[in-house]
Amino acid sequence: MSPRLSQDGFSLVELIVVVVLLGVLASGAGLLITNPIEAYQDQLRRQQLVDQGEMALRQIARDVRRALPNSIRITAVGAGAALEMVNTVDGARYRDEFGGIYTADQDFLLDFASPDAVFNLLGSLSNPAAFDANNRLVIYNTSVNVYAEAVDVDNQGIITNNAITLGFAALNPGINQEHQITLSAPFQFTQQSPGQRAFFVDSSTSYVCDPAGRQILRYAGYGFRAAQPTTPADFGVAAGKVISELSSCSFSYSAGSAQRGGILTIEIAISDSGEAVNLLHQIHVVNVP
Repeated sequence: MSPRLSQDGFSLVELIVVVVLLGVLASGAGLLITNPIEAYQDQLRRQQLVDQGEMALRQIARDVRRALPNSIRITAVGAGAALEMVNTVDGARYRDEFGGIYTADQDFLLDFASPDAVFNLLGSLSNPAAFDANNRLVIYNTSVNVYAEAVDVDNQGIITNNAITLGFAALNPGINQEHQITLSAPFQFTQQSPGQRAFFVDSSTSYVCDPAGRQILRYAGYGFRAAQPTTPADFGVAAGKVISELSSCSFSYSAGSAQRGGILTIEIAISDSGEAVNLLHQIHVVNVP
């Protein structure tokens, strides 16, 4: 009689148990890997949203800080708003009394009693190379009526007429050098600036907040409008997208006074793939004209 052969191995039940246990271990290991990856991706999206918002807010702040004093205006646009300001190219102090080596020629002074076409600055422009004959000269703007006067709707003697071009010359090179400004036609400024400040401006800049389109658009380099522009057709120039994935936004402005700076408050909410950030930024606005 032949001996019984011995057979060693796993039963089907044992194999199934092993497969099930391996699946449980694999699932647990997968969670250990995927959860940190998903958390990292969520954090990365939030950081990207914050970076986008902060870059936009810094860009708006730069434009506001170089804007003509008292030129900021805001109006509602659907569920959003539009912020507008006049861009300042340069600035200086004008001469209104004799002094230094300039004691003989009345043209060195800016005359407020009658139209004038020639006057000196106290010192020089900060960037003479950027001087443009088509810039417009503003003295003592105390309200947003600079827009109306810029298109000759209002006549307050604050900004030179659109037909007037400017000339520039450097007098008496050396430590006593002064820059001289000439106007192609005499113009009478009606109010003197207490600080003898003169501003050279070239155009307007706007930021339009559009929650429906999930974006904030920037328009720059367009002409003055008596009524604040709000639509692409009003601006007549191409828009630059400042923020995408916008959920909501608001602009509010406390104008302050000549003695106290204004405050521009900007609130924006940006969202993407379930992640959302809310940013609030306040900009100090110098109103001294």
